[in-house]
Amino acid sequence: MTNRTRFAAQLFAMATLAAASIPATHAADNTRFVSTTGKNSNNCTLAAPCRSLQHGIDVTPAGGELRILDSGFYGANAVIRKSLSVIGNGHTVYLNRPIVINDAGAEVALRSLVLNGQGTANDGIRIADASAVHIERSVIYRFTRHGIFAPASNLDLFVLDTVVRDNGSNGLITAGNGSVRLTIDNSRFTNNGGAGVSLAKGHNTIHRSTLSGNERGLSATGCNVTIMSTVASQNATFGFVMRSGAVVAIDSSVTSGNVQAGIRLEGGTVRLSNSTVTRNGTGVDNLSGALFESRVNNTIRGNNADVGGNRTPFTGL
Repeated sequence: MTNRTRFAAQLFAMATLAAASIPATHAADNTRFVSTTGKNSNNCTLAAPCRSLQHGIDVTPAGGELRILDSGFYGANAVIRKSLSVIGNGHTVYLNRPIVINDAGAEVALRSLVLNGQGTANDGIRIADASAVHIERSVIYRFTRHGIFAPASNLDLFVLDTVVRDNGSNGLITAGNGSVRLTIDNSRFTNNGGAGVSLAKGHNTIHRSTLSGNERGLSATGCNVTIMSTVASQNATFGFVMRSGAVVAIDSSVTSGNVQAGIRLEGGTVRLSNSTVTRNGTGVDNLSGALFESRVNNTIRGNNADVGGNRTPFTGL
């Protein structure tokens, strides 16, 4: 036997031993299923799924997965008080009340869910308390108030590949008094009655996203925000509006077609670089005399008025 053959045989033996050491039922032991044809008296397996989302959450082990097998009405409410993942598999879930996450130590993932408020339920997802929440590849729409409401403090919130649209108030709002760390990537907030994204407190990052057709695209108060490769367009008032205590860096982004202003400063600080501000009522409206630093590589042209108020140009080091 050659050395190469002997080495391959050893690798195969090690892989076989490792596979044998993993119980075959481990995944099944931690996964539960719900279906519109299920019964809560069932044991929530794939062959015998449960009926309501709340019952499925209750019987899923901490750290496990709850999978939704089809679209339909899944009960009046759903409250999560432990770490787990809810996997929608692209199906539409109807509830009378929000999905509520309420456990300080919980790490929760909501993935591939379509949540339809039907114009009657108030919030889509409400994060009252949690350690970390991941909202991935989901659609949240037609709620009377907020699509995602996060009043929790000391929260890590991640929104990835998600659409939040046609809600009565804000698409996403943070309102915690502690340290909130929000990351939005490749997501879209459109046609919401308030802000696409409304931020208060904490450190926030928005990357590769769209804020369009809302009352205002982004509203920031008392927080730090980094915005990159993002579009704020066709909002009824402002693309980006900054208020007291906000420190906002905008890079490689576009704000266009907003009725009143592309960027509105009512307080705080804005640093703008490598970005385009065009076809707005006013390009940058520094209403309060706040600090607006504009790098010389920006394009602020083609607005009804390009800059109102103070501007501090700067160049790269």
